[in-house]
Formats: sequence, structure tokens, C-alpha cells
Amino acid sequence: LPVILAYFKGWLWFPAELTLQDYVLVGLAAAVTFTNYLNEYRQWYPLQYSKFAPEGGVPARLGWFLLYFIPMIVYVIVWNYLGAPTSSYDLVMLGLYCAHFSKRCLETLFVHKYSKDCLFQTVVEIASFYSLGAVTTCYSLHRLSGPASVGFLDDELRVKVGLGVFVTGQLCNLAHHYILASLRSPGSYRYIVPTGGLFGLVVCPQYLGELVSWLGFAIVGYSYGAYISYVPMVAYLAGRAHHTFRWYGTKFEDYPGKGTLKLWPWVY
Repeated sequence: LPVILAYFKGWLWFPAELTLQDYVLVGLAAAVTFTNYLNEYRQWYPLQYSKFAPEGGVPARLGWFLLYFIPMIVYVIVWNYLGAPTSSYDLVMLGLYCAHFSKRCLETLFVHKYSKDCLFQTVVEIASFYSLGAVTTCYSLHRLSGPASVGFLDDELRVKVGLGVFVTGQLCNLAHHYILASLRSPGSYRYIVPTGGLFGLVVCPQYLGELVSWLGFAIVGYSYGAYISYVPMVAYLAGRAHHTFRWYGTKFEDYPGKGTLKLWPWVY
């Protein structure tokens, strides 16, 4: 829905002539979107981490730091490979992308509390998924460099809305990560149903915050490539939220169950 609204608002740009690479990117994004959702919703091949995974062999703090740090470095490498463009547009998008993953790295080091170590396979899978997103996003945003991107930041309303949405999403995500961390006392591995914040409205408000943040990134970015990063994340986290909802229902007898929204307040 946000993508459709952005299109009709004129906040979604496509190049006048699509290249083979553009078609490949769109096709890849569509394939990843459907597989992400079905893998999590149907539990065909869900990512194994947190409460859904067995004990792993990689120290949790190290594993999570790496899987957020690597895609940020990949984005910078691709940006440099593409000529290190320094237009205001390129630098703003580079800054937003790095800000997102820097925040996640800092949360890994100073906010999150872990009950088990990571599986090496999971670290590789998630780092690869985000790194693929870094490559496709950086490439597609680069299509706007030079003459095509002149004036893209002149739409003050779009840029201010996008930045506001981005910051709001980051703060929502951080706040609910802090709530989750505060629920676990030192040395305790017992899981309880989270309360506080938006947990009274949806099962996974931390996911909601992340999606709001990526939507803000896409609004500022204007390019179809920025939305290519957003849509697969929506699919993945929607499926993951549904998985979490079902897990709560099997582990806690007093869980509300039917009627509880999973991700978007008043919607899903």
C-alpha cells in the first residue's frame, strides 16, 4: 500500500528506459519477496535465530555484529566501485544506509541480551541477504547520479516526510529493542510475552519500526531501487511476525490468540 501511494503521489521514480539489469533487479526482488514470506509463513526454510534456533557455535554478539556490519561495508564498496559519486543525493542515501546499519551494530553491542549463540549458517544467510540488498540498492540509486538526480532533493516536502518517517522508524525500533532487553534479567533465559510500548497493539512492533524506517529511506531515495529494498523486508518481517504469533500461542496458554494483530496496527 505505501508503495502504491508513493507511486500516485509522484514519489516513486522509474528510469525512462529500463535496461536488462533493471529487469533482473525487479525480477530478483519479486522472487525474494515471495520466497521470504512463504519460507517464514509456511515454515519451509525459516531463518534460524533467536527463540526459533538451537544453540549455535558463533558468539551471539560477534555474529550479530558481523551480519549487520558486513552489508554496510558492501554498500560502501559498491558505492566506491561505481565511482564514489559525491552528489548531495548520493551522499544523503549513503549516510542513511550507513546510519541504519550503524545503529543495528551499536544495539548489538550495547542493547540486546542474548540467550544463545548464533548458528554460523544463520550469520552467513542473513549477512548474504542484506549484502545482496546493499548491492541492488546502491546500483539502482546510482542510476540517479549525474543529470538524472539533479533536483531530486529539491522536493522539500518529500525529503522532510521521508527523513521524518526514517527517524520515527529508527526510534520505534530502538525503543522496542530496549523494552525486549529490559524484560530479561541478568542470567535469566526464561522467555515472557513482551508488554509495554506498542506490544499491546501488535506482536512485533520492533519489526514495524524497521519497516517504517525502510519506508522513509525509500521516500527520500525516490528511486524504484529504494523500494526494491523495502518490499522484500515487508514480506520477510510479515512472515516472521506470523511465525512469532503462532509460537506465542503454543508456548503460553493465556496468550490472546485469534484477533491479535501481528505487525501493522489495525491492518495485519
